[in-house]
Amino acid sequence: MNLKFKLRKGKKTNTILLDFRFGREIRVRYSTNLKIKKGSEKYWDNSKGRIKIPNDIINYGYINDTLKNYEQGIEIAITELLNSNKLTQNNCTKEIIKVLGISDETEKIDKSLSNNVVEYFEWFLDYYSINNSPFTRKPLDAGTLRTYKNSKKFLVKYLNHKNIKTFYFEDIDKKFYNDYVNYAKSKGYSRNYIGTNIQKLKTIIGHAFENNVHNNEEYKKRYFAKLQEEINHPYLNEDELSAINKLKLDDELENDVRDIFLIGSYTGLRVGDLTTFLKSPILLSNNGKEFINLKQSKTGGEVYIPLNKIIKGILRRRGGNFPPNIHSNVINKVIKNIARKAKINDLFTLERTVHDRKVKIVKPKHKFITTHTARRSFCTNAYYKGMPIQDIMLFSGHKSEKMFHTYIKVSKKKHARKASEHAFFD
Repeated sequence: MNLKFKLRKGKKTNTILLDFRFGREIRVRYSTNLKIKKGSEKYWDNSKGRIKIPNDIINYGYINDTLKNYEQGIEIAITELLNSNKLTQNNCTKEIIKVLGISDETEKIDKSLSNNVVEYFEWFLDYYSINNSPFTRKPLDAGTLRTYKNSKKFLVKYLNHKNIKTFYFEDIDKKFYNDYVNYAKSKGYSRNYIGTNIQKLKTIIGHAFENNVHNNEEYKKRYFAKLQEEINHPYLNEDELSAINKLKLDDELENDVRDIFLIGSYTGLRVGDLTTFLKSPILLSNNGKEFINLKQSKTGGEVYIPLNKIIKGILRRRGGNFPPNIHSNVINKVIKNIARKAKINDLFTLERTVHDRKVKIVKPKHKFITTHTARRSFCTNAYYKGMPIQDIMLFSGHKSEKMFHTYIKVSKKKHARKASEHAFFD
């Protein structure tokens, strides 16, 4: 158990923070709401987590006594959790909040992090990893947390490059935005990657703004935009999926990866949801048909997906069992070789913007295949088959038709050909 009190310097006052850790998994950080005036930081003892004596801080005795009481109260509470075998992140957080006297009405927002963007970012990740997010009404899932963490790391990387020691919400303006974007471009990152980092940063700024942490509204202006571009990622048509399905694979791992990829290609599930399902696969029967049933982690929506003949064939050759769960990184590596064996070797040109220039990457199509290709293939093939868009979205979990249309890979010519089949053009 490691409990420390730290001084967080601000522009007007310095706030005392509590930082509790237990092992590698449990960490709780909150403001004590105890403050000392600007300029008094020279009296703070970092090693002891107390105000030094002598000093000219009028209420130093009250502050030191309160910190001691907090420390003792938390040690007692954590020891009781440990003895009762109830030591979890959530329980530790609840007990520490109780000792600090933080009310639920304030949503336990750590106002002490208001001046420092990186510290607030860290608090946001810690807090919403176990508490319901105001956006999804549930804790952030592993995939979303990973995206936020990567965005925070990129921001820190930028600040280190610029030798910026402390970065406050009030420092965010047009100059920062342009400099941040140009730095990312200079490193060769794609517009979509840069856009994702901007989007996550805007979420953090907006969250802090809504909780009265700052009053900087620059992030609301039109210039503070998320960069994005539509990239022509490939999908696999039904002939190509059939070629993969018919392969004779002697390697067990390749056989498992092939079947997982095909299940993704005929269900449209996000790789995270497919992984969760494969850990404990359960089918539901209704009117003689079998369905995959699960709650999608990103949207929280429940979905029922009927098994088609390809998935049924997979189950037959596996003795009624689904393939084992395999990490997406492994699937991404192995599926390329499987697609190569299926002779999916036509040259494919991927276009994206790098350093503000359009770049064409030409490789055999199998080299571009990933877990996302499966979901993209499902949406596109179902669209070509004439399945109503709203039905496809029920399975894929897309929330808007705009997002769905950026996901399916249909050329304008094929769009026109499909539209020509409508009764209007008879």
